Amino acid sequence: MTSGDLSTLADAVAAATGGAVSVMDPAGYVIAYSSLPGQPIDDVRRDGILGKRVPDKYMVHHRDPEFRASGTVRVIDVAGTLPRLAVAISNGTEHLGSIWSICAGRPVDPPDPAAVAAVSRAAEAAMARAAEAAVPLILARRSSSRTSRTHALLTDPDAVRPDSDIEYVVLAAKVVSEHPEGYLDRLVGLLDLTVARGRDSGCVVIEQTVFLLRPLESDDTVEDFATEADVVRVRATASFGVPITFGIGEPSARPSAARRQASSVLDVAAARTATYRTVEVQVRLHQMETALAGTSMSIPAVEKLLAHDAAEGTSYAETILALLDHESNVAVAANSLYLHANTFRYRVRRTKDLFGLDLDDADTRLLVWLILRSKRRGFTSHHES
Repeated sequence: MTSGDLSTLADAVAAATGGAVSVMDPAGYVIAYSSLPGQPIDDVRRDGILGKRVPDKYMVHHRDPEFRASGTVRVIDVAGTLPRLAVAISNGTEHLGSIWSICAGRPVDPPDPAAVAAVSRAAEAAMARAAEAAVPLILARRSSSRTSRTHALLTDPDAVRPDSDIEYVVLAAKVVSEHPEGYLDRLVGLLDLTVARGRDSGCVVIEQTVFLLRPLESDDTVEDFATEADVVRVRATASFGVPITFGIGEPSARPSAARRQASSVLDVAAARTATYRTVEVQVRLHQMETALAGTSMSIPAVEKLLAHDAAEGTSYAETILALLDHESNVAVAANSLYLHANTFRYRVRRTKDLFGLDLDDADTRLLVWLILRSKRRGFTSHHES
């Protein structure tokens, strides 16, 4: 997508309707606007252009599900602003944004009802046609040369020389939804507008994950980038209404390597922004668990323990894993499960009495820890007294 094409469209719509035009993405960011002289504007338009985003208090109509689902041109009249014509942009299955035109003045004074109606019909028809014309312009990024270059940098290890003096940072974004594909293009557009920066910067979707590539500037750090990105993640989460996770790889001359790291962060982080360097240990453990998933590591005592928990609703597995996670520190482990320390100790003793589980041996503790970690998601917490 080029903002130039959309700006040309905005100018054409402004000429047809007689009012200044703005084109917004689904998150409320102004991605193009008209620049015809002499047309009246208000503070909302001015702030939206200068800040690249319409102020939140004026976003209610833009976020209205009925407005987004309808292709009907509406008149939006909010106190303290000039009235506007507005129409949603959709490709039939996905909301892509909206077009807004400040309503022009009456054609004659005193107004002639027939003339007013004719002007209104013409303006509404122009807005409806513009919504159709905007669809391919917004979707054009999928086939743009910049996107192809970004895709190549992220997937081809040879796309950048290993001795390159440019380091890239890669952000991976995951949307938690039964139908994430409905949000991916919206997230691409938001990241492209707010975080992308530099010659080789860009966004692509690979296997239902959004990836942003950006050259790391000399005075920038991964932490600075993460802080900047998290602001966008919070906005996107509020706008989309679904949890979103950002993972950020280490800067690298090879974007494909940074992409793998960023992807791995998504496996261990949830609904937050995390960098590879802050969760590397968890990433390595997850990779180890995945590698061992097809290997039988069961021992009779643990199998009996798990079977008992499943049949009786007890929480012995959760108790032992907490003990091992906290290096046998009973006070900390008990607190992590909101248990009294004596109750926690009683459970640990019972695992030896009931199942013959002896944790005195270091190798046994390691194996039990690995087994229980791999099955953590299956635990059902029943804190018995």
